[in-house]
Amino acid sequence: MKNKSLRTLVETSLFATLIFISVYALRIPVGAQFIHFGNALVVVGVLLFGSKRGALAAAIGLGMFDLLTGYASVVWITILESLVVCLVLHLTYERIMKADDKPVNIIAAGIIAAVTKIILNLFKYTLTGVLVVNLDVASSFVAAIAKITGTFGSALVTVISVPILYPILKNMMKK
Repeated sequence: MKNKSLRTLVETSLFATLIFISVYALRIPVGAQFIHFGNALVVVGVLLFGSKRGALAAAIGLGMFDLLTGYASVVWITILESLVVCLVLHLTYERIMKADDKPVNIIAAGIIAAVTKIILNLFKYTLTGVLVVNLDVASSFVAAIAKITGTFGSALVTVISVPILYPILKNMMKK
């Protein structure tokens, strides 16, 4: 039992590290945001480990990135967003699709996560515009759309890379 717990801890820690490194080293700046593989790896983490361990790896990996790279003021939002994405994947992939990892479900999980992230960022920036900048909802929504170019890029990366990365990492986990 101890050996299995240690393996679980090491796998989760290594995956959190992979998420951190992928955002830190493989990012493309787009305005105030950037395109990265972190969100795609959050999805792959849920597919490989389940929503609880995937959420833990996501929170640690993305949280550490924010803490160590000047985004500490928004780390709580990053963690909250990743937990919401993991919850949506739990409800859709694990509950509705019964964690059946046939290719169509893996593609669907990537699309669901990407759309969820876009909706979360639209909501976040619209709310910020209304509450902080004192814009009306329509103006704030338009400003939010303009602000999330990096989110659209990362969403596209997620949709494309999840079906590619998942089988590769799944096979590596078997060894």
